Amino acid sequence: MKDITRDIELFLRRADFAVRIEGRKVLSDLTVTPPQFTALQFIVKEKDKPISIGELSRSMCLAFSTVTDLIDRMEKLGYVERQKDEKDKRVIRIVPLEKGEAVLDQVVDHRVDFVESVIEGHYTKEEKETLREELKKLSELLKESKEKKENK
Repeated sequence: MKDITRDIELFLRRADFAVRIEGRKVLSDLTVTPPQFTALQFIVKEKDKPISIGELSRSMCLAFSTVTDLIDRMEKLGYVERQKDEKDKRVIRIVPLEKGEAVLDQVVDHRVDFVESVIEGHYTKEEKETLREELKKLSELLKESKEKKENK
């Protein structure tokens, strides 16, 4: 049974790598580095409750100073802006700007088109729906497991 799980992990890693590499083709045209894009994903995901530099640093597993430099460059490019936390003025929150969200949308749209072009003709509509549901289920299980470990 462990062999099956090892294969699943390997295939997920390979698929993720292929999609990321394809997305980087768009990034190079947009003057966005891969770490900036990764940060942008976290920032946009949390736009309703903006993320602090410390939270972003922990999420990306990067030093606070590294993330601060990253945000400096992204702010100069017009992708994000810093805002003081309303409750604690010592905390700086990172808010995505329209230009940053547009970059994220452009790269994700390109990735979606890439995946669609690869799977089109190889999966029926029902197989695509099943694949989507199974990947969603796995994603949710992995997220729950991560949260349980973090809360211990």
